[in-house]
Amino acid sequence: MLFINVVLPVFLIVFTGYLLQKKYPLDSHALTTVSLYILSPALVFSALTKHPVSAELTGDLTLFMVLYTVVLLVLGCLSCRVGGISRESRRAFYLATSMMNIGNFGLPLAYFAYGDSGLKVSVLIFVLFNIPLGTLAIIIAQGEKTALKDAIINMLKIPIFHAVVLAFGLQAIDIQPPSFLLRACDLLGQGAIPLMLVILGMQLARTRIEASFRFLGLASLLRLVIAPIIAWLLTGLLGIDGLPRNVIVLQTSTPAAVLPLLYSIRFNSRPDLVASAILVTTLLSAITLTILLYVLQ
Repeated sequence: MLFINVVLPVFLIVFTGYLLQKKYPLDSHALTTVSLYILSPALVFSALTKHPVSAELTGDLTLFMVLYTVVLLVLGCLSCRVGGISRESRRAFYLATSMMNIGNFGLPLAYFAYGDSGLKVSVLIFVLFNIPLGTLAIIIAQGEKTALKDAIINMLKIPIFHAVVLAFGLQAIDIQPPSFLLRACDLLGQGAIPLMLVILGMQLARTRIEASFRFLGLASLLRLVIAPIIAWLLTGLLGIDGLPRNVIVLQTSTPAAVLPLLYSIRFNSRPDLVASAILVTTLLSAITLTILLYVLQ
């Protein structure tokens, strides 16, 4: 029943985006822009305003994000060495394993699994993991040609972070936004989750598998099997338990992220391998996430 009630709805919405792209080939850039600059910031602001997050939990989640990303990068490096992944393919491997689909896939999944009660944690996880997605992923894709300053500036241009700062700022000075603003943000935010999944389906419709079995096998093992274990251990180490722990583990056990694919295309860091890993891990996650949901229950 968990597959039918939680995982299947996610894949059904993804499939609608897939069919749409196959029938009417579209440029998803406009939809991505709407999601990134209007709907997602509205969702973040609405969720954090209606469900305030404690400073302690915010600090724990921030530390989790840093530790989790570092551990995955270290394991990715070891996997490449042990698995014989060629040097030219390693940047693609790091992008496919250390950056998970925290937004398009993870946020809707967590919402279907835990509803409004888990929304504030899933939104904060979504925001925090956009930091490495907007900086570290670019640095990895660029390799030696890294411009850290430019990566940070690009990250700060995304209004999701402005929404977080505004929500936390209003919470700190104990000011409640006017109801008309909250209603507008709430309504806009409701469109963010389904649109994220439709965009993911459109992107998958353009993806072809062009990677070796060894690359895909190692990437899938690390992203879908080992990563949840790491998340579970780290949340226990940090003293995070109950519903927040379940949301964190579930949302960070999602398939490879789509955004690094754009970076790999831009900087020519084997986008064929990244795209293949995204497609395969997304398909396999129907199995791994269902098992994980039963374990978390």
